[in-house]
Amino acid sequence: MQWLSTVDGSLEAYIERYRPRVIRMNQPFSGKVGHLLSRVDSLRGAELASLLQIDALYPKAFDACSSGEQQIVQVAYALLDQPEAIVLIEPFRHLDQFRREHLEMLLRRTSGLGVRIGYTERAQESSEDMKITFRQSETIPRIEATDVSYRHPLQATYAIEEVTVQMNEPGLTVCIGTNGSGKSTLLELLARSRRPLRGRVKRGERAAYLPAETEYGPFPKESNRRIAQLQAVLNDSASVLLLDEPTVDLTNGERTAFLEALLKKSESARVLCATHDLALVDQASDVIYLASGRVVFQGERSLFQERSTLWSHTSSLF
Repeated sequence: MQWLSTVDGSLEAYIERYRPRVIRMNQPFSGKVGHLLSRVDSLRGAELASLLQIDALYPKAFDACSSGEQQIVQVAYALLDQPEAIVLIEPFRHLDQFRREHLEMLLRRTSGLGVRIGYTERAQESSEDMKITFRQSETIPRIEATDVSYRHPLQATYAIEEVTVQMNEPGLTVCIGTNGSGKSTLLELLARSRRPLRGRVKRGERAAYLPAETEYGPFPKESNRRIAQLQAVLNDSASVLLLDEPTVDLTNGERTAFLEALLKKSESARVLCATHDLALVDQASDVIYLASGRVVFQGERSLFQERSTLWSHTSSLF
């Protein structure tokens, strides 16, 4: 398995030499996961689902899967036709640390079986130092969710169940948990882009919301679309910011600049980030931990790190 830079020409050289199938992780699908993976060969689809540990997703609609779950389904879909060579564009961007490590191991094993695999990951690219600005918020942040529950259409289980959140002062909160735990759905409910089936959401004013996928945000013609989107929300006057995986696709230099501006913004606004990024977790004042749609911890980040056995032993919980 080979990392390919989009800057130094190695991606283009790889494509020219091996003529691989290029798989972009934002390809939209409809229907249930089981139907997608059975389209060529039901046996091969089932084996790939077992190998990638996504067989439990078979009855689930693709658009009801989390971003990380969708990425692993897309990897399985790319391998259905047994290609000789593939390039995966940003295959790890929405995966928690455990799923990333597992997928890396499986892709290396697949490479050993004769499939040549290249991948891009912008986080590994080098970049120059940069500056990201912010605007202080002037109103008091207020956002509350009381006993909120939400279930995606045609799904048997709730994505979010009986969640209560109250944030009425500035600060940086991270919402963490493994893929499919309900982080993105909670942010969508707080942003009012989804309506809860039960419970209620109250805000003192509008919230600035940025989804995980850059394709759904503004600035479609910007060369570095994510940075433009992050700059826009940090310059927004709103006192509540809801950011879904904001550091995905950022280089180390860009992430450093963003975190610096984000911490300053959080002195006057309440910022809630759904994230797997350990650097962002380390900077947070508070943690909301979700498991299967329920809050299993809510409180100060220092207390979470003190109580979490996995965090203290591995520092790779996310």
